[in-house]
Amino acid sequence: MRTTTASLIVLAGLAFAMSTPALAQTAAIASFSDADQAVPGRLTIRDMPWTDTGSSGTKREISQMPGFPISIGRHPNFAPTRGAVLADLDGDGQLEIIVSSTEGKLYAWHNDGAPVAGFPVTTVGFPQYPAAVADLDGDGDVEIVLHTRGQTSGGRFYIFNHDGTPLPGFPLSLDNGNVESSPTLYDLDGDGQLEIIATQRAYPIGYVHVIEMDGSEWGGNWPVALSHVPTATPAVADIDHDGAPEIFCMSYDQMYLLQTDGTAEPGWPRGISGANFSYQSAALADIDGDGDLEIAVAAHQSAAGAYLFQHDGSLVNGWPFHFDTWSYCAPTITDLEGDGALEVIAGQAGYASPPSKCFWVWDTHGATRAGFPFVESTHGGGSEGPMTVADINGDGVMEIFADHNFTVDDQGFLFGVDTTGAELPGFPLRPHGFTYLNGATIADVDGDGHDELAVLSYYAGGVDVNLYTLPDSYSTTGREWPTYHARNTRDGLYAPEASCFADFNGDGAVDTRDVLAFLNAWAASDASSDCDGNGVVDTRDVLCFLNLWNAGC
Repeated sequence: MRTTTASLIVLAGLAFAMSTPALAQTAAIASFSDADQAVPGRLTIRDMPWTDTGSSGTKREISQMPGFPISIGRHPNFAPTRGAVLADLDGDGQLEIIVSSTEGKLYAWHNDGAPVAGFPVTTVGFPQYPAAVADLDGDGDVEIVLHTRGQTSGGRFYIFNHDGTPLPGFPLSLDNGNVESSPTLYDLDGDGQLEIIATQRAYPIGYVHVIEMDGSEWGGNWPVALSHVPTATPAVADIDHDGAPEIFCMSYDQMYLLQTDGTAEPGWPRGISGANFSYQSAALADIDGDGDLEIAVAAHQSAAGAYLFQHDGSLVNGWPFHFDTWSYCAPTITDLEGDGALEVIAGQAGYASPPSKCFWVWDTHGATRAGFPFVESTHGGGSEGPMTVADINGDGVMEIFADHNFTVDDQGFLFGVDTTGAELPGFPLRPHGFTYLNGATIADVDGDGHDELAVLSYYAGGVDVNLYTLPDSYSTTGREWPTYHARNTRDGLYAPEASCFADFNGDGAVDTRDVLAFLNAWAASDASSDCDGNGVVDTRDVLCFLNLWNAGC
């Protein structure tokens, strides 16, 4: 467990509280047991006296959608991580809110808070990570792929139809082991159907599986045995630019780059001296424009930091950047301004006594961007959830959103900052409970031209599903990283060239649901339907969209 780090955090907070003459408040810090523990991912909440020396002031109010927040239960020892899913389950052009609950349920609601028919569904084991959602077989209906776990074993592998019914043969048991992290969906063999990459905990080792939609597993070298327990959602893309995809995954002490036949790429597996991996996952992007992809990872223990690797396992010049405390953060890659230069974003656990460094933005050479790290100067704490980015105010520049491992008076924090590190109007959001290890999921759920922000927050008695409606009109640039591991297929790839205007509802498929979503937006003169980008929503946009839709992009 992160006992030493957590204890230092608590002691620092207590020391600050005793030395500062101000009004005491109730505060708490959350931590999770490490992936190598017999019971990984176990939540601990530590209360402490606290003093807040900051002024409350007034700020722009950001309200929640009607029907939200929604309160649900959770396992007494485990909280959900990595956030909610926003996806169109019923093909009406609007997005549903899909949430994994550690009470052993999968929930889905419409954006007015009404439950989707068929949900919640009860699972064997409990899901802790978000599902992956996509049309696996190209039939026009999406499927939901979900992993579950027990305390030490008893997890299952599920594929549900969009109405919550399991596909025949599911759930699967992978030797009754916990099925770790989120599933990753990718067409590995080019047959037009998505395979599912799943990791199985078989303490003290683990396995990586490739499973088809019918429940059959790839043979040959699959499943691939890992040196230790699996600790991350796999990332997948054509990383070495050879025309075939590779799978990047991590055990507690090694990183792997696997070919589709299950054999390792040259230079892999490899470790980092003094570092281990728990929950971080990886981000993939072509950092230097040479056609192959680089791999961004974070690590903890004595060599905690952010690392950037070439596909051959060598470090990119200028990296790593070392943190001064723990990190469970999954890095994010984006192009903040659209200038063609990419940025890497990741955070650390921080400390309870302010000022506390929460998260950084670096350029591709490892230099810290001006205005960062983002420092919590009033409350302390850190950010280790998935950092999400989206242009929520329509200026063509990304905004950055981050979780927090701290609460004051039972209210948590969801930070929103611009590219200079300045807090956005109305932020931080203050939901009931911790946002820690969850972070924001951002999309226009109701097609009104304003983004919504979903975030899970948890407390001693349960979990709140929060859905804030953001006040400004957004723009879609293709540079977004709006959810855990980039998109609902969880491939971890930053790929703006793969963004597709014809995939109007953002579910990863170009089908008739996109036509309905587009026409609804166009009829409402929604700026998002300005297909030709001339600043006017008119009949030319319909022709533009239909041409792209017919071409599949």
